[in-house]
Amino acid sequence: MRRTALALASLLALSGPALAGKKDKKKKGDDDDAAETSEAAAVPTELPDGADSAKFADKLMGLAIADFKPVDNVGATFVYSTMSFDAGNTWKARGYVEIADERMECSESGTWSMEPADSATVATVSWKVEKTDCAGREAGSNTRAQLTLGKDGIDEALFR
Repeated sequence: MRRTALALASLLALSGPALAGKKDKKKKGDDDDAAETSEAAAVPTELPDGADSAKFADKLMGLAIADFKPVDNVGATFVYSTMSFDAGNTWKARGYVEIADERMECSESGTWSMEPADSATVATVSWKVEKTDCAGREAGSNTRAQLTLGKDGIDEALFR
């Protein structure tokens, strides 16, 4: 009885779409579902209204930001070697703090938000550090800058 049920279940699973007069699109459907889920996950949870804000956020999240200096420090150099603004209003970065000839690799992550965009490439963005192991940096610090986005990264950052 078990063998018969298993054989029948296998036969129905293989021929089910054909019996319904449909082509087998299981793999494509799975990919479509994953793409829809991925697209939904790729949206910031908090975004100001407006087409320019949506375009700016989309572009910001699509950038692979490299060699970005998020602050001006006297006596020390602080650089994000890589930084990304991600869906769900989160961000992460790997970088280093350099004092004299000593370079200390580190990472930070946290949350981000933005004000209504001035254009599709210019908006004021704030990012809060939730976790850091960077020398001289503390969780809870907040950076706010008007960012101008280019093809390959941040063209200009005016810190506020």
